[in-house]
Amino acid sequence: MTTTLSVPIVIQAVIHAIEGGGYWAEVPRFPGCVAQAESYDSLQANILQAIDDWLAEVPEKTEVEARRLAEIQGTSRLADEIYPQAYPYQPPANWSEEDE
Repeated sequence: MTTTLSVPIVIQAVIHAIEGGGYWAEVPRFPGCVAQAESYDSLQANILQAIDDWLAEVPEKTEVEARRLAEIQGTSRLADEIYPQAYPYQPPANWSEEDE
């Protein structure tokens, strides 16, 4: 027998006010999962849709994305691994605390 189980979970979104009006939110647990809206109520609906869209996508980094990331990090070397690849962030070599 196969059945489904609905499990309520809590996903935290960080909400930011936009100067001049409106809001935007990000979900730290899901990189790149963001939404914006003019009102708080609309933002809630939009971030729920963004989470749904984020979860529906295939969580793979393509070779093209890996090459772009390598270029941003100043290298042409790609990790010879099966995707998805981990993203151990390294700041650019010329970055300093003063740039913060």
